[in-house]
Amino acid sequence: MNGTEHEADANPPLTVELLADLQAGLLDDEAAAGIRRRVRTDPQAAAILRALQRVRRDLADAGADPASAPDPPADVTARISGTLRSTASGESSAAHAAQPRIRPGKILAGIAGFCAAVAAIGVGTAALVTAPSPAPSAPTTAMHITVSTPPPVIPLSHEQILELLQRTPDYGPVDAALADPSRRASCLSGLGYPASTQILGAQPIGINARPGLLLVVPGDGPDTVAVYAVALNCSAADTGLLASTTVARATGS
Repeated sequence: MNGTEHEADANPPLTVELLADLQAGLLDDEAAAGIRRRVRTDPQAAAILRALQRVRRDLADAGADPASAPDPPADVTARISGTLRSTASGESSAAHAAQPRIRPGKILAGIAGFCAAVAAIGVGTAALVTAPSPAPSAPTTAMHITVSTPPPVIPLSHEQILELLQRTPDYGPVDAALADPSRRASCLSGLGYPASTQILGAQPIGINARPGLLLVVPGDGPDTVAVYAVALNCSAADTGLLASTTVARATGS
């Protein structure tokens, strides 16, 4: 194997399926860290990851909505179950073993790709149908000047962030969503980290008048930490990511 092939193996393409595996927590720690590092410098991959997150959120919302789809009739369910059982019993074990296992990441990737295609068609059609005719140019007045929202940034200095490593993580009130360890594990999964990832520091924070929680976790290397400001209801389905950054660790911290 030459150097080019080895580099390709170490840095596989950031496909939708691979990013879905990352978000689902199916990758080992080393592989996940490497992919997260590449995503931070690849706008297209970052956009795909956000799209996957939206798909997971929409699926979670649909699953929690009893009105989204009625339960099928009992006789239909029974017939389907019977057919599946008879089909399974008629297959040989060898044929069954030969069937490839469909990974959750591939299923999610397929759903995300389909949703993205539908969204692209819808947006393109709407743009063609509703595009207004060009308006005559007019002098700019105070009425046309708007104040844009500042870009979301973490309002703490690097020193203040590193100070959090010396304190007990503060997840907010005891009844806050992220005060629950299982909810924090879900949030970490949504950020692309294993549920067992140690949270080095945390504190409530506000960004552009939006309340959130600051989480500090180990970085991609021993000399850095990764910092995320997430929504107070962060979960695997939707992290509500407000801002993120990487901070170099002080020696000995």
